[in-house]
Amino acid sequence: MASKFEGEFDNEYKKLNPAQKEAVDAIDGPVMVVAGPGTGKTTILTLRIANILKETDTAPENILALTFTEAASVNMRRKLSEIIGSRAYQVVISTFHSFAESIIR
Repeated sequence: MASKFEGEFDNEYKKLNPAQKEAVDAIDGPVMVVAGPGTGKTTILTLRIANILKETDTAPENILALTFTEAASVNMRRKLSEIIGSRAYQVVISTFHSFAESIIR
């Protein structure tokens, strides 16, 4: 029987096109997704994070996800928590500006 994690992940993964699936399946190294508004960037990166956590022994706190807007950060955290539960709050999800400010301080 599939876990809730796998069920949620699989449901979202099935909705992706081949190029989006390629980005989600890329586990090693950084990935940058550049696309227009409403094209699924947040979903792709959220599923990629979930896939990394599912397929590797990477700790959630060792993942950094940077977005441009606060709304995208909030949306990514919400989507990730729907897929992986409370471990989503261990992943560092921030805007570029907020992350840079934290380094400067």
